[in-house]
Amino acid sequence: MKQGWQFRTAMRKVGREDFGAPGAASSRKWTATAALLAMAVAIPLWAQQSRVYRDGNSWVEETTGTLPASRQVRITTDLGSVQVRGSSPRLTYIIRKRSYAPSQEAARRQFEQMHISTIRNAEGDFIEGRLATRNLNRFSAEFLVEIPRELEMVRVETRSGALDFSSIVATVLGATGAGSVTLDNLDGSVKITSGGGNVEVGRLGSDFSLITAGGDVHIKNAAGQMHINIGGGKVYVGSMKGGYIQTGAGNIDVRKCGGDLGVSSGGGNLNLGDVSGAVVAGTTGGSVHLDSAKGRVQVSTGGGSVDLFNLSQGAQVETGAGRITAEFVGKRGSFADSSLHTAAGDVIVYLPKELPVTVHASSDMATGHGIASEFTGLRITKEDNNFAPRSMYAEGSLNGGGPVLKVRTIMGQIDFRQSHWQAH
Repeated sequence: MKQGWQFRTAMRKVGREDFGAPGAASSRKWTATAALLAMAVAIPLWAQQSRVYRDGNSWVEETTGTLPASRQVRITTDLGSVQVRGSSPRLTYIIRKRSYAPSQEAARRQFEQMHISTIRNAEGDFIEGRLATRNLNRFSAEFLVEIPRELEMVRVETRSGALDFSSIVATVLGATGAGSVTLDNLDGSVKITSGGGNVEVGRLGSDFSLITAGGDVHIKNAAGQMHINIGGGKVYVGSMKGGYIQTGAGNIDVRKCGGDLGVSSGGGNLNLGDVSGAVVAGTTGGSVHLDSAKGRVQVSTGGGSVDLFNLSQGAQVETGAGRITAEFVGKRGSFADSSLHTAAGDVIVYLPKELPVTVHASSDMATGHGIASEFTGLRITKEDNNFAPRSMYAEGSLNGGGPVLKVRTIMGQIDFRQSHWQAH
């Protein structure tokens, strides 16, 4: 506002004294006028205000301002949390620097160590926070930014601080050195990288990529393809279209997946609900549970039980130690070659009564009843050995034979049972 007043005053002075003057004097005065016009172009067309006030045991410097709407927004800061909302026809911002210095003068000296700049050019709107020193103690900052909902891209980078995005249609790119991440009501693709912190996700309408060094991840609904890679932490997903989830250590819980699903944990349980596609699941140590899958299933665990239900196609399962329960409900023509193998544990297999399948089963050191079957087409034999444990085998072609089902336990018993319902 002060710059604008100075410009108008100077222009009035030029108008009174310079316009119409002849000769060299006139040329010099026109040069001065051009310089003032250039200054006018550089003057922002938006308003910005700052104030310092006391807030509890801290001092706050609050800066508010606006920028004309642009197709892209970029916010970069050395320090501070950033919150972006798609709720304004133009870009508006509130930036709060917070100091816990003992006096207002000391706080102001800290405020001067963090420079805030706002720029609009042909590429978009830019907000930048730069520290003059890394030795600011008991000091923080937060950026609250409102933007038009429909943009091309929003990019936010902070060296340390939380990220919060909501109600945005644009592509969202976010990065934090350390801090929590909150996402909700985002319709564009989202890519987040974090040095560590919990991630909370509401509704995502497109693809989602997350790479973080550590922290728990909670996702309610992701309509696009999802790729999550975290160094360590639990992952919960309510609903997803499809994708891959990997954690270095921690449980993975997916309630519903509309396509193919891949999950991997360095040491945790895998609890999977209804999957409309194929499943690839692996954990170095933990149990695996699956409610249903319409595609092929592949499961491996270094040591833990495996419970798979409502399998429309075949399954490949291997566990270093633990029981296996597998329920196949596929119809004729959908079942594929399958293998169930555990080093130590019982195996229970449910098969449709009229499913054509060829069975090869063995227990190297059978326990309990060894191998039992509700199907008359299986021939069960055992080694002639007076000393336990003994080896047992089951061979047979059910309903004329079909894809091969191999079942093996090194130590345990095997049961073949009839499943009570067919897949629709």
